[in-house]
Amino acid sequence: MTRPSSNADKRLIQAAQETLKHSGLDRMNLRQLSAKAKVNPGMFHYHFKTKDQFARAVLQDLYEKFFKDFSLKVEGERSALEKLRRALFAIGRFSADNRRLFLSLFHDALGQNKVVHDFAKENFKRHGFVIFDLIQECQKERSLEKISKYEAMAFLMGSVNAAGMVVGLLEYVENSVFQKGLLKGVQILLLSDQALQRRVDMALKGLGA
Repeated sequence: MTRPSSNADKRLIQAAQETLKHSGLDRMNLRQLSAKAKVNPGMFHYHFKTKDQFARAVLQDLYEKFFKDFSLKVEGERSALEKLRRALFAIGRFSADNRRLFLSLFHDALGQNKVVHDFAKENFKRHGFVIFDLIQECQKERSLEKISKYEAMAFLMGSVNAAGMVVGLLEYVENSVFQKGLLKGVQILLLSDQALQRRVDMALKGLGA
């Protein structure tokens, strides 16, 4: 027997992910999401029971989509350096596209939000370990300098993620029409694929690539 509204959960998750690109978990209104997803509000409780379980499902689904794309970027017969370059680009693109959400998650993590804490603990190490291993492979191939792998990872991750966080913060605090016009230019300057690729290349060159 098919359960009621078998795709309602997916529509709710998709609606939440679209909303989270512009706001955080704390501003997620379940009634508005139900209307956006064209789902009866009762279906939310049927599928997810609580807001915390829903938030975890939304974050996990978003991360799994990212990790699938991220994994595809590093597969194949390319050199370790090329794999690292592609992996860093994927992380930077994901971070930039979800910058407002990441700011919210950072705030929630500082506030000891259990959903965010558990999610980050279980998932962020997955792509983190891939980057760490690729740095090690590059150093063995002598395509990167042999400095501390932790230092190298901190430098690379900061280089590809910082711009998205800065733009996200500016979008949050700048509200006038004039300021929003300037932000459009900043977004193009810092968050385009070309700009992100330049930062990845510069970061790798900074480590001797």
